[in-house]
Amino acid sequence: MATANPPDGAQSTDAVRQTLWDLERYAGWLAKGFAPSRVRDGVKALGAAIADDGDVVASAQALEVDIDKLGSGGIAKLLRNALRSLRLALGHTAH
Repeated sequence: MATANPPDGAQSTDAVRQTLWDLERYAGWLAKGFAPSRVRDGVKALGAAIADDGDVVASAQALEVDIDKLGSGGIAKLLRNALRSLRLALGHTAH
């Protein structure tokens, strides 16, 4: 019996949901402090923008700026990669 593939929109929605969950998870691993707190707030704002059809591009750009303030550590790298994946899943390639 053949399995039907979900429509592209469903795959895209799943990819967005999974990548946003990854961003939330990685942000939760950050230490306490001003810059990590800004990143956690930025991830929440991005999730709200996606859920409410808000300005996702502006939220993603603001989050990217906050992630850059973390430096080049391992979690920052994970966050950058997840944000890049989220942009691709949403169809936004511009920074």
